[in-house]
Amino acid sequence: MTTKEKIMETALHLFSQRGYDGVSVRDIARAVSIRESSLYNHFKNKRAIFDGIVDFCVQQSEAYFRQSALPFDEGDDTAVYEGIGIGQLQELIERTFRFFFDDPWNARFRRLLLLSQYADSRCRDIYRRLYRDKCIQVQAYIFAALMDAGELRREDPLAAAVEFHGPMFMLIHTCDSFEEARPAIRAHVEQFRKNYEWRPEQ
Repeated sequence: MTTKEKIMETALHLFSQRGYDGVSVRDIARAVSIRESSLYNHFKNKRAIFDGIVDFCVQQSEAYFRQSALPFDEGDDTAVYEGIGIGQLQELIERTFRFFFDDPWNARFRRLLLLSQYADSRCRDIYRRLYRDKCIQVQAYIFAALMDAGELRREDPLAAAVEFHGPMFMLIHTCDSFEEARPAIRAHVEQFRKNYEWRPEQ
């Protein structure tokens, strides 16, 4: 691990415990065991460290979704969701949401944003954009494609995405592990599938 990477990892750990405003550059340098002046060779200020963490976490998320052949942006291929049975559907959705629990960077990053959203408007905006708006946007895109393919009952895809993501959002933020969340995720997916006539049954 490079010094720059160690600075970001350490800063994220501290931010996730104390919030963005509760940590100073001096705190980060001390935890990394380097001089404060040495830290400035890698980042010009605390905000630059935060920006580096944001970029890294988004890149990690995208890499996971791409490697898993899961849609990450509007325009991505949605065929992975077409013509599959409930077992495969559950597995795909569990694989999608397991990342939010199992990836240590993402779990700490989400905690950082949760702790800091009321004190720092940028943290609030990033939190809402990544964990609410982007998820709903991509899910609406997937549902629209499935409706066009006759896989889902024709409804407003954005409304369907909000209905689907609401319980998922709650579980991500209130469960300590994926195993704790899994039964509720499976029940929610099955009920959503029945409500929207998501076929086939096998």
